[in-house]
Amino acid sequence: MLNRLPVDVNPFKLVEQGRCLAGVVPLQQLPRLAALALDGTEDMAVTLDFTRSVGGRPMIKGHIRGNILLECQRCMQPVTIALDAPLQVALTTFESDERPEQEGLEAWLIEDERLFIQDFVEDEILLALPLVAKHEQCEPLRKLIEALPADEPVTKDGQADVAADAKKNPFAVLKNWKKPE
Repeated sequence: MLNRLPVDVNPFKLVEQGRCLAGVVPLQQLPRLAALALDGTEDMAVTLDFTRSVGGRPMIKGHIRGNILLECQRCMQPVTIALDAPLQVALTTFESDERPEQEGLEAWLIEDERLFIQDFVEDEILLALPLVAKHEQCEPLRKLIEALPADEPVTKDGQADVAADAKKNPFAVLKNWKKPE
């Protein structure tokens, strides 16, 4: 069983000590994720290794794992997203520091030498989620209506549909107006 992670840490001290933190972050401690997730979502298993990059930059390497239950945007039924997100970020105290990008790392700004673990983990989870939660195969809640090609007239009982004509030319309805005499 994994332990709960601390609320905040000094990441630079943990890098110097070469520490690795492993534990779980309960869903109720991740408010932005909890707002998206459905009941049945697991707590997130997290491993954070505080180390140095090849260039000597302090960094965090790790993994976040868990199953997140979201609403499918096609059929509106629950879909389980199996999250297995590796993470690798460089720690920096300066926003304009460009060296992490030169090593192919994303920068994580540390203010006051404190890293709030829940915020860090939640941000990484939200970045790892798909843009649209959906099943591989499912039927949409409503059937999709195919659009007819622009050159085919829409008819209703053999007569041209006025609404379709108006869509083609919004000023078409004005041709029936009379000029004042």
